[in-house]
Amino acid sequence: MTESEKKFHQKLKKIETLGYIVIPQINLASVITKKSDYRYNTELFRNIDFGLFDSNYNLLLLIELNDSSHKEATRHKRDLKVKEICESAKIKLIFFYTSYPNEQDYIISRILKELEKEQVT
Repeated sequence: MTESEKKFHQKLKKIETLGYIVIPQINLASVITKKSDYRYNTELFRNIDFGLFDSNYNLLLLIELNDSSHKEATRHKRDLKVKEICESAKIKLIFFYTSYPNEQDYIISRILKELEKEQVT
């Protein structure tokens, strides 16, 4: 993990006190079921910064922490592909940006709001 990811991960630890599990460096192939007709089978090698799971290890959402490298054309293209894959697999993906303070309370609040959206729909 990068230094930014390590710091962000420490802030995410608070959500574990609410019964959630945070796992860093999640490979898409580990959370997306491969099907013979799945159009992204060869692209599931990509890693996501963090996965949030319930206490039974059911995936709730994925988190990407974007730093300035995500502005580069090749990285931006990769990010769009990851977003497309997650949308196709119906996996919630949220983004945080290192250019913002990302205080612990904000991070936790935003994640909990995203989880609430799932329960309402």
